[in-house]
Amino acid sequence: MTFVLAVAALAIAISLPGAFAETEAKSTVFEKTTIIEFTNTDSVNINTVRIWLGRDAGDFKSFKTEDGWVGTRAAEGLLVFTSADPLGPGDSVKFGIKTEVASPGINWRTIDTSGNELSVGRTSIDQEAAIIDPVQQDPTPSSTDTQVSFDSAKFRIIPESPKNGDEIRIVGDGFPANIPLNFLINNEQLADFSSDASGNVIGRAQVPQNTQAERVEFSLSDNNGNKKTISIRITQTDQVLSSNGQRLTITQSTDVVGPSETARVSGTAKPGGTVAITARNADGQKIYEAIAPVDAQGNWSHETIIPPDADLGTRQVEFRSGQEVITKTLSISITKSIKMNASATRYEPGETMRFNGTASLGAPVEMILKDPAGREIFYNIINVNSTGTINFDYETQQSSPKGTYVLIATQGPDSEILRIGLGESPSQQIVAKFDKLNYATSEIAQLTIQGPARASVSILIIDPSDKALITDSTILGADGRKDYEINLSGYKTGVYSVVLKYPPSQINEVFAVGLLQTGSGPITMQSTKQKYQLGDNILLLGSTKSNVLLKLEMHDPSGKLEKSKQIFTDKEGKFSEGTFRVPVDAVQGMWTVRASNGPNYAETKIEVVGTVGQAFVVNVDKSTPYKSGDTMTITGTGAGKTQTAVISIYNINDVRIQELTVSTTDSGGFQPLWILPPEIAPGDYTIKAKVGNVVAETTFKVQ
Repeated sequence: MTFVLAVAALAIAISLPGAFAETEAKSTVFEKTTIIEFTNTDSVNINTVRIWLGRDAGDFKSFKTEDGWVGTRAAEGLLVFTSADPLGPGDSVKFGIKTEVASPGINWRTIDTSGNELSVGRTSIDQEAAIIDPVQQDPTPSSTDTQVSFDSAKFRIIPESPKNGDEIRIVGDGFPANIPLNFLINNEQLADFSSDASGNVIGRAQVPQNTQAERVEFSLSDNNGNKKTISIRITQTDQVLSSNGQRLTITQSTDVVGPSETARVSGTAKPGGTVAITARNADGQKIYEAIAPVDAQGNWSHETIIPPDADLGTRQVEFRSGQEVITKTLSISITKSIKMNASATRYEPGETMRFNGTASLGAPVEMILKDPAGREIFYNIINVNSTGTINFDYETQQSSPKGTYVLIATQGPDSEILRIGLGESPSQQIVAKFDKLNYATSEIAQLTIQGPARASVSILIIDPSDKALITDSTILGADGRKDYEINLSGYKTGVYSVVLKYPPSQINEVFAVGLLQTGSGPITMQSTKQKYQLGDNILLLGSTKSNVLLKLEMHDPSGKLEKSKQIFTDKEGKFSEGTFRVPVDAVQGMWTVRASNGPNYAETKIEVVGTVGQAFVVNVDKSTPYKSGDTMTITGTGAGKTQTAVISIYNINDVRIQELTVSTTDSGGFQPLWILPPEIAPGDYTIKAKVGNVVAETTFKVQ
């Protein structure tokens, strides 16, 4: 795929000499768009490229990949590109990236097919890309060969007279523009910053708890040895325990957390004091420091987001207040089986929403996409490929309603929720999902809430008699997520509603307590019609005893399970279900929907008929030969309403050279564009478009 900027771009050629130079990177930048090209200069194949932004550089807004590569937004600020056809020695690949901040510093890491790291580097405007020793795995950019001066540079510390353990701000100006800087105390590095385009520096750090009460040197230095230093006297923190004898304790803490997730801890200590928090990796190196203030009642808490590129493994975390110390172990591991991302946070009507992610092998992933009104507009079961990646597209129409769309991806007990905007940025609304539908009174119901970071959400729980049971509120974490727990002790049998408000957003979720999983008695069920087309919704109506849990299953004509979910009957024993949908690639024939409760069950048959017939045709936009670089318009008609069409292009040897996936319009048409690649050989080619089980073909020539 060739990425083209419609305006003149600033090209930055980046050569990577050095002992660890195994990958060459070149970038082209204009405003907030960067095209970065990687060339494999090593003797082994590159299978994975990981790209992440520097501190305070915002997040990626969208990205594009060349054919054969799959991009995954693994976490905020981290993109992972993989390919089933690794990049061989001497080969190159380009990625197009759009960011929130213009001309950001971009860190990158290349990995071979065995998972071994090859190179680590960084690209920045007006700088050469630095190669970083992969043994150290330090993403801090190296200095450039450009001679810089610190003569006019100056900085100060806030507060001006800090104590050991204090969090301080560093404010400076007059530094060379856009360079990495190390912040040191007595030549021990505490943090790393970067100057902005005007040479200003703003950062935060923490004075180590064990710093002696004496005059110390604070310095800002680059990697060429340039340094600016100020001398400040450190005073000792009061370490005397309060008269009430309040001891340092930890009452709650996160033991296992994943990259880009939030680790939380809380406890008690001396009122009005502080708790110094220090984390070290397995080698004993300090990797994180923070200060948690203790309130007048002796309570303290702290939370932090684990970096998206954090190495997996254990950390030793030390909590210190005065002379008291508590040490705990924090494990960084993959806590969820599924991670999903969209290629952009906002699309325009008529554009294709592209989703990709990773999931565990061996289990399918259920995808549900809801429109701004909360209606389910897409449903599919997607199998995970051998690389653990998943991807699918949803093509919007010019008539599609504008607003915030929600994707819910579920694999086993784990779910991922995304908000995407169409025609506008996604609203600051909240979304929520219970970990299951029915609970025993001895269990704890967990409601996962996602929304804006630090948002305050009000919670109202309504009992089965429609009376308000509990009024509460919670604050979402720095990652915009909160696992809200409901202790069900004392709850009576029935269906409960939960109303969550974050103005102007309001959502309703339901959960059940003590519903019968057996003993429903006879069940009746029917669909509102007998014949369905591909992609149609199925409305099911039925009845049995009240407050009964039912399992709904849909099977294709061969008996294969297509979808399964749990529902419940209301106080009158009635139920209705409208989220089942005929898959867009469904096999035609008689399908079965079954509702069961223990040994009791009811079945209804529906006939799936195709909307695709002999009128389905596909054509190209000209009869004369094409040449490399031409843009071809592929037109399909008669494909049926809102279907998925897979378009494959084959050479004369019947080898597939390209595959496109599109959604048809309400009139059953599609019209994707395809740019003939520069390396395409002259000859005859065949296009095969498949919708359901029906295939249409056409041919074209390349001269």
